[in-house]
Amino acid sequence: MLKSKEILQLISILLIELLLEILSFVVVPVALLFCKKDDEHLPKIFRWFEDANDYYDGKCAAINGDSGWREKHYPEPTNRTYKARLLWLLRNKIGRFSSEINGVKVDDVNPYSIETLGDPYITSNGGKKSGFCKVTCTLKDGKKRFGLFKTIRYKGFLSGFYCRIYLGWKLMDIAGANALNFKEFTQKDDKKYLKTVWCINPFKKVNQKGE
Repeated sequence: MLKSKEILQLISILLIELLLEILSFVVVPVALLFCKKDDEHLPKIFRWFEDANDYYDGKCAAINGDSGWREKHYPEPTNRTYKARLLWLLRNKIGRFSSEINGVKVDDVNPYSIETLGDPYITSNGGKKSGFCKVTCTLKDGKKRFGLFKTIRYKGFLSGFYCRIYLGWKLMDIAGANALNFKEFTQKDDKKYLKTVWCINPFKKVNQKGE
């Protein structure tokens, strides 16, 4: 399902990002010491270690959390405390790096190159059935990127669980896109960068309502 070059790309992602994630346990606690209450980002030299520069409800989530974090865990202004920021960044490690440095800038995608294999709606079936979706694209500089999402529904006494695999880049956000409808995937509220991803969850509970 993955070509040899794609496997090498995945290995490269793993080696680089695993090292940075390990470093984040040392860097983040120190970097936060230099942040003021009103800050929205880590100091520039530490930006790789903050979360992606995404906005929720008009507010940056880089170090202060997204809307769900602010609503369920640390309501404002407690989300700006050292503890809340530390927990957020250790939960969402190197988001800035995996999106803006190692990720795919949506505007750089050649819409004519996008290919979608499998079920483009597999991410929302809650693991009710086995399936996959693989999206590939070429960037304007000629580099190729891929995203593979796969679910494996278990049988027998484990039938209430499934394995979820997501590798490469988060290209499921543009699954089904092409040159004719690409603008529908690049609206104002859509993500500007698609992160790298290397996640295997072997025991995820089946959600009959979908995810």
